[in-house]
Amino acid sequence: MNDGQDAQQDIASTLYEYIASFDREIYANEERREDSLIQQAANMQTAFSFVSAAVLMVAPIVIEYRGKLPLEFFLIVFAIISGLLLACLFCATMAQRRSKRNSFPAAKDFQGLVETDYTDFETKSQREKYIAETYKELHESLANSNETRVFWIQWSMRVFFITLGGCIVSFIIGLLMLYR
Repeated sequence: MNDGQDAQQDIASTLYEYIASFDREIYANEERREDSLIQQAANMQTAFSFVSAAVLMVAPIVIEYRGKLPLEFFLIVFAIISGLLLACLFCATMAQRRSKRNSFPAAKDFQGLVETDYTDFETKSQREKYIAETYKELHESLANSNETRVFWIQWSMRVFFITLGGCIVSFIIGLLMLYR
């Protein structure tokens, strides 16, 4: 009977070791995804900076050589474009925000848990199961955080493209007003 229990224990240990190893890989992939999303949000902030600088550099020149176009037209256009750029910056900044999520237990807490509930960690399969369950919780928390980042990045990109479209539309309207 003891050999049967040992065989079952070996199978359980091997399975939980496999699950824990797989969970480590999944979590590492999610961490890489997080890094990539944060970098993408930083790139959106950089794009915001370049477009803002271009708009601010062009504004005095356009206003000085506006011809018969009313100053109010430029005020409205620059206000809309600036507002959209600020919305883009806000979304990109929200994507970079570090939200609270689950993390590995502190060494002191883990040691206390093992010392208090040592019977839950006696076999290798129990220890591997604990590791697998920990990674499952961590992955879920990180994945939810990353999905929030994706949401804000998508909105940042949408608003950025709307801003670029607004620049093109206002240029065309300005040309039509100038040559009517």
